[in-house]
Amino acid sequence: MTANPKITIIGQNETGSKVADVLTRAGASVIRFDPASKSPAGSLEDAVVGADVVLAVGSSSGQPRIAERVVPLLGEDVLYADLKTGTPATKRQLAALFPDGSFVDVTIVQQDPVPVEGLVMEVAGTGARRLIELLKPCGLTLRYVSEVPGEATARHLIRSLLTKGIAGAVIDCLWAAESIGMQSWAYQEILEKFEASSAETAQQYMSGTAQHIKRRQIEIMDVVAMLNETGYESTMLPGIEFNYGRILHGKKIPYSKRP
Repeated sequence: MTANPKITIIGQNETGSKVADVLTRAGASVIRFDPASKSPAGSLEDAVVGADVVLAVGSSSGQPRIAERVVPLLGEDVLYADLKTGTPATKRQLAALFPDGSFVDVTIVQQDPVPVEGLVMEVAGTGARRLIELLKPCGLTLRYVSEVPGEATARHLIRSLLTKGIAGAVIDCLWAAESIGMQSWAYQEILEKFEASSAETAQQYMSGTAQHIKRRQIEIMDVVAMLNETGYESTMLPGIEFNYGRILHGKKIPYSKRP
């Protein structure tokens, strides 16, 4: 294992900067290269030569093109770790460009804002275990997922579905409350709900819905009727109604406890 690994970070975003800070403080040699810059310092070839790990960050735009340029530049046993946005299918396509054992699908576990300290990352792909060994002394916590590229990204996107969905529901609730002149009250109600929430709360939501689906569907219909009177078009209610219809037609709620 390289004592002071050389890491080349290709691309530019906040996450990449914070990863670079952690690695640099731990003694790793970090080179930054932004191919999108109008006047990038040096060349991609110069940035990659001698690297132990090439870490790609940023958006998924131009992802295959950058990877295709990097592949022939990598020395033997060099890892290509992809932290770009994208889908599991995108990561599998990228992995197919690289020799077996050299590609790693990487995601940040921590939600926004990404902290400088305590970075936790999940890794998948045939090079995942080697990346963990290489970067273990560098201040990063890396969790092994599997040898299948895309599975770390899939976990990240499922988390996003949950967190962004909650954010969407909160915003929709506030807009709905505004339409009836109750936004300030609703805001405080939301804060109290979150303050009192726990893992048990999530279980109660699932089990309670399974047990009382018909009653809850009627209550949502009343919400729809109230908001129709105010003229507010909810962004979340159509999806909730659709889900309740699925449940009423027999689709099971996973992990719900029914009597």
